[in-house]
Amino acid sequence: MPRNASGTGLPPIDAFGDGGFRIAGVRKEGATLIVDGAARPWTRQGETLTLEDLRIFIDRPDRPDMVILGVGERLIHPPATVRQAFRDAGIGLEVMDTATACRTYNLLAGEGRNVAAALISV
Repeated sequence: MPRNASGTGLPPIDAFGDGGFRIAGVRKEGATLIVDGAARPWTRQGETLTLEDLRIFIDRPDRPDMVILGVGERLIHPPATVRQAFRDAGIGLEVMDTATACRTYNLLAGEGRNVAAALISV
């Protein structure tokens, strides 16, 4: 996997706002996942977060150690069933507003941690 400026294979979040993100220099519109070292669109099922919305992180052999979940401008916690599924899979799930999520993801990725992100745009 190619390395970014921080020396990891994870793409940095350069900026966010106006309904999207700039990740590794490329503009991504709308909600975005960062998984397997790449950013991709995140199609959610509705306003509430469900296990189906986040299953991509659980149903894989190479699970991240932690998923940073940026839920927009106001904190929305996923249901207990989602949190339990992540615990059962051995994946940490950190829920925070999107601005904090972007900063946290960059910090952990820069440290070389096995981290992924699910980000609702602001």
